Amino acid sequence: MRLISSDKEIVVTGVGVVTPLEHGAGVDTFWNELCRGANAIGPIRGFDVQGYKCNVGAEVNDFESFLEDYWREGHDRCTQLFALACQYALHDAAVNNISKESTGVAVGTILGGIASGVKHMEARYFRAEEGDQNLLKKYCLHSVASSVARRFSLQGPVLSINTACCSGADAIRYAAMQLQNDRATMMIAGGVDILSEFAFRGFSALNALTTEGKVRPFDRRRTGLALGEGAGVVVLEEKSHARERGARIYCTLSGAGSSADACHLVRPDREGEGLSRAMNIALAQASAIPNSIDYICAHGTGTLYNDAMETKSIKRTFKEEAYLVRISSIKSMIGHTLGAASAIEAITCIKAIEGSAIPPTINYGEADPECDLAYVVNFAHKQEVNACMSLSAGFGGQNTALIFKRIES
Repeated sequence: MRLISSDKEIVVTGVGVVTPLEHGAGVDTFWNELCRGANAIGPIRGFDVQGYKCNVGAEVNDFESFLEDYWREGHDRCTQLFALACQYALHDAAVNNISKESTGVAVGTILGGIASGVKHMEARYFRAEEGDQNLLKKYCLHSVASSVARRFSLQGPVLSINTACCSGADAIRYAAMQLQNDRATMMIAGGVDILSEFAFRGFSALNALTTEGKVRPFDRRRTGLALGEGAGVVVLEEKSHARERGARIYCTLSGAGSSADACHLVRPDREGEGLSRAMNIALAQASAIPNSIDYICAHGTGTLYNDAMETKSIKRTFKEEAYLVRISSIKSMIGHTLGAASAIEAITCIKAIEGSAIPPTINYGEADPECDLAYVVNFAHKQEVNACMSLSAGFGGQNTALIFKRIES
């Protein structure tokens, strides 16, 4: 099944991020901090982590001051993060008057308004109070997408997607499908999740969190991931529509592939066959060959199994070219932002094309024989990037690959 056909070029005209690196100060600050190799992972302040093996994460602080007045009160934190990224992306795309009938939104999130849900459950079941019903409305997974749709009176497709760590990338993928099928002329798409105690406890129970306070993707000493939070949003349009309105175009979304391992509830297929299939689908749709990809923004969680699996999957798809393509993981800097991760990583690819640079994998010091590819480590690498791939691998064996290409003059 072709998810992005060749008859219509889907382009990116706006990007917006909110991450622990820049705390909502904008995508340019995010990109500068990323290339500087800044570390946003530190002691968690938002909830009590005493007694856990891990006490670090990556939190977004004081971002509310950047929000439009509309979003400052009465909205869940998760919705606010996505709203700010959306606010930036629309401004970046120079969208002044949204065509309400033909614009839609696609949001990838794993836990949505989990903070509101927990507040309600604690009041209802632990304190025997009635609980605030409005909290349940904000807890609904669809609440983020529906809130954005109400804000702008969007009457196009309004989608909420939960495919684990692939959620943000799949939201972008499905948004592109809406444009391809003439269901919309513009789509706002991305991912969002917050750093919650609920998720922290779950990952802690899986022994998936770093035990040394640092995240070291592809390093022999890696001990696990750190959780983060944030949002990433892109504005997608068909190229002729973007040109008609005089929009600045970042790049094309040229290919997208999705697959499932169907082998385990949380662990990936150790040979990387599923992720390799997703890459092959994306390459075929983009009419690209492996040696045309300049950069892979890896899933790179810093866990023992994921990094080895991802390395194998890249070798399976790229074969001898696997040792030439540059690879890095930004999770070493901002942690694993769950449903937002793949959207933020997609934007990293877009900025790499624009900025002719590849951000580093920080905290790297010892090579692992099982992870022996061309990782960009500790310092950014300057080079022209004409095509790049963003990889995502999630619980349940979900896999997604997106390919972005420099726009041809």
